[in-house]
Amino acid sequence: MTLGVALVVLACAAAAFVLAPLWRPAAAPAWEAERDRLLHAREAAYRALREIELDRDTGKLDEADYAALRARYQAEAVAVLRRLDALAADRAAPAGAERPT
Repeated sequence: MTLGVALVVLACAAAAFVLAPLWRPAAAPAWEAERDRLLHAREAAYRALREIELDRDTGKLDEADYAALRARYQAEAVAVLRRLDALAADRAAPAGAERPT
């Protein structure tokens, strides 16, 4: 009887060890992680643009500071959007195909 219980426990432990990788969620591909990072950066740039516009409208920023900050955040947003477009183009291109520059 004790041997039978020990064998069942050992079989359950072995099954859990073998099946454990199937229960873990698969890691996201590298391109998805990069896309998520870029989407967060895009939203941060958009948020910063909205905040400086509000600060200008409420008088917290003068026009010169607003113009400088707006140019900076717009440049960041454009760079992020270009990287997102490039990432999407790389994903859409067939394997081995050259991407136009």
